[in-house]
Amino acid sequence: MKKKAVIYEDEYPINKTKRTRKSINKNTFKNISFLYVFLSIIFITLLVNLYYTQKLIKYHKQNDIEFSKNENILNNNNDKYKSKEKKELDNKYANSNSINENFNNMSLQDIDLNIFSLVENEIKDKIELILDEQKFFHGLLRTIKPKKIVEIGVSCGGSAILILNAIKDIEGAKLFSIDRSINWYRDRTKKTGYLVQEKFPELMNKWTLYTGGLTSEFIETIGDGIDLAFIDTMHVTPGEMLDWLMVLPFLKNEAIVVFHDAFILYINKTIERQKRHTSNNQLMCYIRGELILPQYGNSVFFRNIGALKLSPEQKKYYYQYFLALGIQWEYMPNEDEIKKMRDFFMKYYGEKYVEVYDDAVQKNKIYLNKNY
Repeated sequence: MKKKAVIYEDEYPINKTKRTRKSINKNTFKNISFLYVFLSIIFITLLVNLYYTQKLIKYHKQNDIEFSKNENILNNNNDKYKSKEKKELDNKYANSNSINENFNNMSLQDIDLNIFSLVENEIKDKIELILDEQKFFHGLLRTIKPKKIVEIGVSCGGSAILILNAIKDIEGAKLFSIDRSINWYRDRTKKTGYLVQEKFPELMNKWTLYTGGLTSEFIETIGDGIDLAFIDTMHVTPGEMLDWLMVLPFLKNEAIVVFHDAFILYINKTIERQKRHTSNNQLMCYIRGELILPQYGNSVFFRNIGALKLSPEQKKYYYQYFLALGIQWEYMPNEDEIKKMRDFFMKYYGEKYVEVYDDAVQKNKIYLNKNY
């Protein structure tokens, strides 16, 4: 009887397992190799990016250094840099009666400081402009010598004193100040603008003050031909945006507009964080005109005060200015104020612009009701 061949079934699983393990090891090696290559590529890419980023930073730093050197050369009062030609140019700016001057490379903070010093100590604790901002504004006024000035936002009257002192020797010059509040917002027992009467009553012959209403309620009485407007009110939308639209039809061609607290978020760290105080910054960015900034500090951009010499034919840009009202509002004027402004805009701009205003009011009412 033939013996049956004995097949040990265990051999096949063992061999199969060995082959499977070899296959897994090969796949694992391939995966690890692929991962290593992939990570190496990422690492090399990061090194290359870091290298070129450092080069770019170095390049910009070098440019900033060169810019600072050039700015220092232009503003340095040493005889080494102040050539005969530059002295003549400075005298031309200081003595000019025109508002159509070129403001490039001007150091407005240094103009007629002997006149500024007459009020400096009396207003330093009350005025809401820091010293460099005061000197810039004073120098601008002494340079362009405006005859008709409108100030929107008066507070206690510190900036009014600064303006009145700067124009007191300019024949025919007059300041018209407007404030929505009858009483000073920091101390309701005192009237808006009280400091002028209290400290410098001799300056009041060049001053007319309007309080208790919107700009649109007084601007027609003031009349057109305004050389310079200083706008410093709410600092949140739609505040100065509406003031701008209410004063614009009465400005002279190529008038100067000055904005304070243009970058208040970067200057005042204690400002309410829940509100976006950007209205003046936005106005300085979209109003068509030549930008005039003070020359001080390390930053070449974030200055909390600035001015614009308006481009001619502002009517071309009316629609763009009204479209800016589409930026979300931080507060809503009352219904009476909304109607007064609507009537004013209809009279001086027309129906198509009022439609934009109406739409902005309605949409922001919805927005504010949802969020506050």
